Amino acid sequence: MQASLVHGVPLQEATCDAVHAPMTVDALFSTYAGFVWRTLRHFGVAPVDLEDQTQEVFLVAHRRLAQWDGQQPRPWLYGIARRCAAAYRRQAHRRLEHPFETLPEGQDRHDSSERAELGFLNRVLQSLDEDKRAVLLLYEVEEMSMREVAESVQCPLQTAYTRLYAARREIARALEEKK
Repeated sequence: MQASLVHGVPLQEATCDAVHAPMTVDALFSTYAGFVWRTLRHFGVAPVDLEDQTQEVFLVAHRRLAQWDGQQPRPWLYGIARRCAAAYRRQAHRRLEHPFETLPEGQDRHDSSERAELGFLNRVLQSLDEDKRAVLLLYEVEEMSMREVAESVQCPLQTAYTRLYAARREIARALEEKK
């Protein structure tokens, strides 16, 4: 895996225009590895396992490349990543692994107020149901179009807009309550 991904820094993603030649797994990886890494992280893959699970997504993509129509690579990879993350969580449960959410004292050098704000934001995001959280993160963080978001989460476009509105409303309510 590339060094920038090993250190937890997502790779820069280029936009892929449809070309005449089919996209290879190498091209998918170099363009979308950062997106897949962030998606897996949002679905609860432990930081120590992100690199392996990202590779797993691209192994699955390699096996399924012949069945893919070559259109909309981010929604296609998002679906694969969602299923890989679900399998990962099932396996972790069977092995009785419990990933820790906070670093031991002395390991985090960020300002305590910044940690508190990030912790609050993380709790608010985790309080959203998975459908709303996925739509919000794909649209706001990954900057996907709503059409791509709807395709990724396999829902009608209007439903995706409704979930985005509801997620924003819940976040605004949590921020108001915090004041």
